Amino acid sequence: MWVPPRSLDPEWLDRSDNPPEAVARALRDIRLVNRILGGRRALLCGLDPFLRAQPPHVPLEVLDVGTGGADLPIEMVLLGKRRGRVVNVTAVDRDPSAGLLAARSVREWPEIRVLQADANELPFPRDSFDLVTASMFLHHFDHRGVVRLLSSFRRLARRAVLVNDLRRHLLPWAFIGLFARATLRYPMFVHDAPLSVRRGFTSEELLRAARESGVEEPRVERRWPFRLVMTLPGHDPSGALP
Repeated sequence: MWVPPRSLDPEWLDRSDNPPEAVARALRDIRLVNRILGGRRALLCGLDPFLRAQPPHVPLEVLDVGTGGADLPIEMVLLGKRRGRVVNVTAVDRDPSAGLLAARSVREWPEIRVLQADANELPFPRDSFDLVTASMFLHHFDHRGVVRLLSSFRRLARRAVLVNDLRRHLLPWAFIGLFARATLRYPMFVHDAPLSVRRGFTSEELLRAARESGVEEPRVERRWPFRLVMTLPGHDPSGALP
């Protein structure tokens, strides 16, 4: 089936002048989509092998970039509890309104800290985390920006980088547009959701970006319904999974 060319039109959520309530309502809609359309499941499936391999007495340190409302860090901590593991998450977002929303969301989660930071200027030294995760985030950047971010993420990750993003395809583009209008989502979501699919990736595009970032054998898996999960090795070979 026809795959549309990748769009680089700007999303409303990326504007710097959005009122806080608009950001909060858009992030609530994104949380809903993550829950019912596989985004949460895609990330947790990628995370689970690392959790199972982690010694129970050693916390798994995770950096979540572009965290939005921090709903996925909470899910990572919950999965760790189900596996008898401790997961500590540093959740970062550039947008101050998203950061405030995230901080409120994790008040009862001591395992999660929220920081305001630009993904292109992350204030952490090399090998600061076991894993770096980015969900529904890389599609906001052009190819060169994706390559640059992957290089930065790998510098920070001891074990792996996990990317969870949209697979560009005609079917999800049509579906999410109809879903947004039929369920009377917030106008920002109605505009951004189908555009996000158009800004998504094919497997080959993600693989090319990973190779240009210095990874010889990147791995991309398709997750139902139209998600891509890419796993890149970090700097500690002993922490890599087969």
